Amino acid sequence: MQLKLEQAGPECPEGCEEIFRNSLIYERYFQDPGRLEASLHRAAEQGELYLAVSESGELAGAMRIVMKGFCGLYPYLSLIGVRDGFRGRGVGGFLMEHLERLAREAGSRRVTLMVSDFNESAQQFYQARGYWRLGVLRDAVKPGIDEFVMVKDLEPV
Repeated sequence: MQLKLEQAGPECPEGCEEIFRNSLIYERYFQDPGRLEASLHRAAEQGELYLAVSESGELAGAMRIVMKGFCGLYPYLSLIGVRDGFRGRGVGGFLMEHLERLAREAGSRRVTLMVSDFNESAQQFYQARGYWRLGVLRDAVKPGIDEFVMVKDLEPV
């Protein structure tokens, strides 16, 4: 499958919310009406929303990158999702490759993210890509859910 990366404009594209529906992240964090939409619109307005678009023009995935989001030092992957029907087809890997490329181009030597304790498949996905666990933030986003802070040391360009 051919994908291209597009940076969203100041408006969140139609259907962007659908990328996250039927996912663990949506179930645990975005059940409040309007919360996901507000988050995606804020990301688009701030130039932090990137989209994986299929050759037919469908939105296959999305990620939010805050370039100085980890202590003002390193790019931080704030949100990533792959649309139902595109999962298991390399979209997540495509987005992660571009996250790391954008970080290198910005002169960063590391990339960071948080992954929820309940999201074991995502933890394995990140570990397989070379991310290591820096620590745990208890109840970081929501009470009762711990977040693992993960880091990847990037190879120079």
